Amino acid sequence: MTCRASSKDYASAVRTDVQRRRRSMCLGALTALAVGWPPVRAETPDLAVGQEWSAKGTPAKVIIGRIDATRVEDVISVSLVDVPTELGPTTFAHAPFAKTALVASLDKLLATGVAPAADFEAGYADWKATHGEVFTISVARAIAFATGKPGK
Repeated sequence: MTCRASSKDYASAVRTDVQRRRRSMCLGALTALAVGWPPVRAETPDLAVGQEWSAKGTPAKVIIGRIDATRVEDVISVSLVDVPTELGPTTFAHAPFAKTALVASLDKLLATGVAPAADFEAGYADWKATHGEVFTISVARAIAFATGKPGK
């Protein structure tokens, strides 16, 4: 005995399969909306002189001293305070960062109206006069490099 499906049975099976796929796609779309897909980019914080930030990957704090607009990217000159060293916490009076590198390193805004380190302006002036370079790495990596622990 041979079993043959009628064209009516075939059409019904196809219709059921299409309906199942549509339900699946709708559920997928609803799930994506519920969990936030597509991902929303985090907004770039409004940086301003005098802000004090915590930094990812280090207990050091970042105080914004100057913001310079350039053709390529803004340069944010900061003081790094409470930088951990073998001799105890220290301060880096002036450290210039590319805005994208700095923003990626910032964690939480801690305070506003904070003055940079006492020697910030002297360090900034030296950096400007010598056309110094800019950190394009994270604050934590820059500190590790400066303190002689680049492996961290």
